[in-house]
Amino acid sequence: MNIKRKLKLSGIFLGVLFLSLLIQSFIDNNGVQGVFNKTVRGVESAHYQIKAVFKDEEKLVDGSQRLTYKNTADKELNYLYLHIYPNAFMDKSKVPFEEEELDNVYYNGFNPGWIKINEVKLNNKRVDYKVMGDASTVLRISPTTAVKTGEVVEIYIGFKVQLPNVIGRMGYGDNTVNITNWYPIMAVFNEEGWHLDPYFPIGDPFYSEVASYEVTFEIPMDYVLATTGNITKKQEKKNRVIYSINAENVRDFALILSKDFQLASAEADGIAINAYTLKGQRSDLALQYGVDAMKIFNELFGVYPYQQLSVVASDFFLGGMEYPNLVMISEGLYTMKEEFPLEYVIAHEIAHQWWYGIVGNNEIKEPWLDEALTEYATLMYFEKKYGAHIKEQIFEKMIKAQYNNYINFEADRGEGILRSLREFDSSMEYSSIVYSKGAMFVEVLRREMGEADFIEALREYYQSFMFKNATTLDFYEICQKHSKKDLKAVFIEWLNISFE
Repeated sequence: MNIKRKLKLSGIFLGVLFLSLLIQSFIDNNGVQGVFNKTVRGVESAHYQIKAVFKDEEKLVDGSQRLTYKNTADKELNYLYLHIYPNAFMDKSKVPFEEEELDNVYYNGFNPGWIKINEVKLNNKRVDYKVMGDASTVLRISPTTAVKTGEVVEIYIGFKVQLPNVIGRMGYGDNTVNITNWYPIMAVFNEEGWHLDPYFPIGDPFYSEVASYEVTFEIPMDYVLATTGNITKKQEKKNRVIYSINAENVRDFALILSKDFQLASAEADGIAINAYTLKGQRSDLALQYGVDAMKIFNELFGVYPYQQLSVVASDFFLGGMEYPNLVMISEGLYTMKEEFPLEYVIAHEIAHQWWYGIVGNNEIKEPWLDEALTEYATLMYFEKKYGAHIKEQIFEKMIKAQYNNYINFEADRGEGILRSLREFDSSMEYSSIVYSKGAMFVEVLRREMGEADFIEALREYYQSFMFKNATTLDFYEICQKHSKKDLKAVFIEWLNISFE
């Protein structure tokens, strides 16, 4: 997921950077943001044209979308499936939070969220559809005839989203409105079939292909908007503003609104870094951390292929959350006395732009693949910026310490890092295994391969799977290609993977 549950669950004393701290749980500009791909890789099978209006009093998003979808599979599709994640917030017994989190996230008491599907058309003709799945988070569309291989269809969906008063990924608090995982998004279809996993309370239960977006989004004039994509036009209409936004080769589309945002911007390697903070709080620090992370990860892994990245202070009950071109950072981190947690979370979430955003993976089936790489990339950020001794201090006192603290309370079942979200019983277990033990594995891999070969493998992995979805086997094969040693034993020991 991100570093958020790690920060919540770990009590960590860090004796570096002159800090002694206990880590707890914790853009408006009249200009135009630039966001486009410098290179095009992979195949976009979907194009979204979304028109939506945010109604402030009701905290409602009234929208419609025309989705152009190409069947790239080698078989006919009798049904089409989309995720409708807002319904996960409809029933208190099914919301995507753990029981002990509910009072914190619903600080004003439980408040439901949902999505209502008003109409569905396929190629301009009404078709049958059904809302189904766990917590009603799947939309099944029934074409009158099967969609053939290579066929392109247009899906029209009229919908309405009620945002809940909850400080999670989607919802609103006292400072921000978080409009994420909000529209009907195509489920992934591959050789395994349709991936229709529910919105788990543990981890990041998302899996999607890259797509292109044309979004028209209307908001009250007193709000400032941070977004995925490129704002190409702003049109004022009475006391409202209509934004036209384009994005290409992104896995999702998110927006964060606030009446209190202040924007500071800088450039890193020709890429615009935008820091949206609440009333300017720690704006300079957030911006500098964003610039530093962009430069370091560009150098380590390969150039970020978009023109902007927004670091956005948000009402969010845990550290941070990644979306394409945009990272949510808990507003509580900006008010802490210590600066380290803010820097760590910003660096971690920005690393996710490489490992999740650009190189995708199935975050339900193989969550370690983006999280362990992202956690280790965060260590590499501190190593590059402050020196190897700082990286080692964090590795020992934060990464290894959390894993060791966890196994002191509950023995590691020895199942390896490669587990699906279904196989974790708690966020403590998930964080300790996927983040901490995952980063420990990458550290061992780095030492086994040697510095130069390790870096070259990460760069090839990035280039080869840019705008695609990778698997653990893909990662192994590239690492083995660059390694002078046989890595099978290391992968088997840490991941419990089978090569047969």
